[in-house]
Amino acid sequence: MCTGRLDPVIVAEAFLKGLDGLLVVGCHFGDCHYVSGNYHAKARIDMIKRLFRHIGVNEERVEFNQCSSGEAQRFVEIVTEFDKKIKEIGPLGEDGDKVKKPEIFHKLEIAKRVLSGEKMRWVMGKRMPFLETGNMYGEIFTEHEFRRAIDMIIVEETDVQEILSRLEKGPASIKELSEELNIPSERVFRYVLALKRKGFIELKKIKDHQPIYQITQGV
Repeated sequence: MCTGRLDPVIVAEAFLKGLDGLLVVGCHFGDCHYVSGNYHAKARIDMIKRLFRHIGVNEERVEFNQCSSGEAQRFVEIVTEFDKKIKEIGPLGEDGDKVKKPEIFHKLEIAKRVLSGEKMRWVMGKRMPFLETGNMYGEIFTEHEFRRAIDMIIVEETDVQEILSRLEKGPASIKELSEELNIPSERVFRYVLALKRKGFIELKKIKDHQPIYQITQGV
């Protein structure tokens, strides 16, 4: 009924199935029957685009546009233009993306995990309050500041999900995680400590003076 109901996880799932492009068309701002649904939809699509850019998927594969029910010709033009753009970009995981097949599907799976995570959902839910009334200290964010915060969370959450994904395949040390995932060791150390504190991972053993971590049994 409203583009504001669009769950970002569905977008990642669609691309995991091989989709080459996704166009979301909503009401014009000010015309939403649910008042602010289209604002939320655009913000979510913008966030997905930023996440896609970070993981190496062409962000132009996702687009938000607006059209009223009485603008049939405009709808045709929007769809035709988007279709042309996606054909120019090409199939998913080929020349139009920084990361190629089959790795792109791993990256999209990581993106799905990030989008379904508690932190990302929380910050997107706080977008309007942060921009309009401010945080608990009354500090109001600008759109630029909020986007910077989103970018920082995207980097952190992507790294964390990459670490968890790797540990699901077997135990590893911080050095191994850093080298395999190309994440600086000091960041891996910080994330591992946080994950251990939250109970997601645990110390398996000490090997050659290095702690080896694994996914917590039963999690």
